Amino acid sequence: MYKIRLVRNFTGYTYVECNCEDAIKLLTYLKEVYGRDTSDINDALRILNNFNFFYDMMRRKFKDFISPKKDEGDLIKGLVTVDKIKLFKKDGIELAQLVLDKRVGLELLSNVLRELGMSFEVIQE
Repeated sequence: MYKIRLVRNFTGYTYVECNCEDAIKLLTYLKEVYGRDTSDINDALRILNNFNFFYDMMRRKFKDFISPKKDEGDLIKGLVTVDKIKLFKKDGIELAQLVLDKRVGLELLSNVLRELGMSFEVIQE
């Protein structure tokens, strides 16, 4: 079992590192309960649901991150949640790192993970 890591780095970005299933649960919950039905979350869910396809594509193109599609209206309103996604495997487990928009707070994510009943650790870099 891979523990969920909620990290706030020195540049002000927050990211969530977890297995692919937990990332899907988190984004689906944000979409359905918190009303963040935006193009970036929908595209991030598409990427995570097709993990192997996008993981192979990232490796072939030597990319570290994939940026989900973002709607300009969502950017202006401050509703964008997922800035970029990193897909990787560790010990055969499909993992994802969701780098979130700077306007998404650490407190919001902590509350969402608690509501989902997921155990996590908060790390300041």
